[in-house]
Amino acid sequence: MLKPRTLLIIGGALWAIAGINIAIIGLRSALQVHQWWVYLAAIPVFLVFCYAIFGPVGKKYAKRISSFTEEKVPVWRVYSVAGYLIMVFMMALGIILRVEHLVPTWSIAFFYLGLGLALLLASWAYFAEFKSTK
Repeated sequence: MLKPRTLLIIGGALWAIAGINIAIIGLRSALQVHQWWVYLAAIPVFLVFCYAIFGPVGKKYAKRISSFTEEKVPVWRVYSVAGYLIMVFMMALGIILRVEHLVPTWSIAFFYLGLGLALLLASWAYFAEFKSTK
């Protein structure tokens, strides 16, 4: 059990680490295909995921954590059941698509690069919430 403020730091760090790892997979894939356009194609992916998905979700969960009134909260309460299910689905789908080579490397390149950078930027919602709480 941890203080809500500690959970905000942990949540932000987890999102940042995940974003960096995903972006690295995308960058490695981009370097394999040697196509300049994959970097441009990552921009709309970044914008959609940053402003329509991860940004709002990050703010929602950061507010959820800071709204806990208990002094110490179990770590598992950070996300809702639906949030955990979505994470498991997204991770499993991404792993299966890459490991089984179900999509071409160029699509992994632009999609993961945009997705990872969006997740990294959205991690700041947790840190901003941490800074605004006492």
